[in-house]
Amino acid sequence: MESEDADRVTRLLAPRLHMLAALARTEHVTRAAEVLGMPQPTLSRAIARLQEDTGLTLVERTGRGVRLTRAGRLLLPHVERALADLARGVGELTDADRGRVGLTFLPTLGVEVVPALLRDFRRARPDVRFTLVQEPWADSLRRLAAGGADLALTSPLPADPLLESTVLHTQALRLVVPEHHRLAAAGRAVALAEVAGEEFVLLKPGRGVRHLTDLITDRAALTPKVAFEADDIATARGLAGAGLGVTVLPARPRGPLPGTVELALSDPGAVRPIGVVHPARGSGGGYTPPAVATFLEHVRRHGPRLIPDLTG
Repeated sequence: MESEDADRVTRLLAPRLHMLAALARTEHVTRAAEVLGMPQPTLSRAIARLQEDTGLTLVERTGRGVRLTRAGRLLLPHVERALADLARGVGELTDADRGRVGLTFLPTLGVEVVPALLRDFRRARPDVRFTLVQEPWADSLRRLAAGGADLALTSPLPADPLLESTVLHTQALRLVVPEHHRLAAAGRAVALAEVAGEEFVLLKPGRGVRHLTDLITDRAALTPKVAFEADDIATARGLAGAGLGVTVLPARPRGPLPGTVELALSDPGAVRPIGVVHPARGSGGGYTPPAVATFLEHVRRHGPRLIPDLTG
């Protein structure tokens, strides 16, 4: 929507403020009515009603014209600021080139994926502003469901009828073991049952990979012995290499971390889908601001290329 349309919506929201500002600029009722696109008697009645409602004399006649009273002049800067703020707010709702996008994303995606997406998008639309929150999977989905963000780049994707998801990339989950582990040279896919008695390095609850690991171990009827709960994937991978325990993590795009071996898992569901999530149509007021819709399309188009190279 163009700026003229945003101005029209603003006028519908705050007609009396526009009337007062137009009278201040023109100092003439008829000319102000022409600027506002309304009959002169309608403007006169509206200003009279405004003064009656507020109990303030804001406009006075001067011969054939009008001018603001002292009270009107004191009020005018606040009126102009309110109209400007309202116009900016309407612009965020209606203008694809100057809106705001609330994005929540996984910590692992904040190193390279999100910066790459933002950099490319802002080249074409430099005036779109972003509110960014980096947080674990569970927190991210809660924020999105509560309306605190427009989009979430996360994993795994929710099974929630109020949220829609697009898979951008699917990573294989691997059993990561120290290089001298008894299974390191297995040369085959392994089942988690084969390490049932060993200690595990897991991510903390609320992390997406931890959720996936819990699903896999529940299916295998396995209760891991927890040696440590890490905040992030990189720490869990490093501790596995140090021999603290085995762990289940996404395959590392650049190959196993030195000191570790990554083994394919034969357990069902040993994958990690990464995608973009947003409120479903018909939820959250049923309206997606153009800037959000444009960035969502950008993520769908470029995310599948970026994420495989820059995650894990």
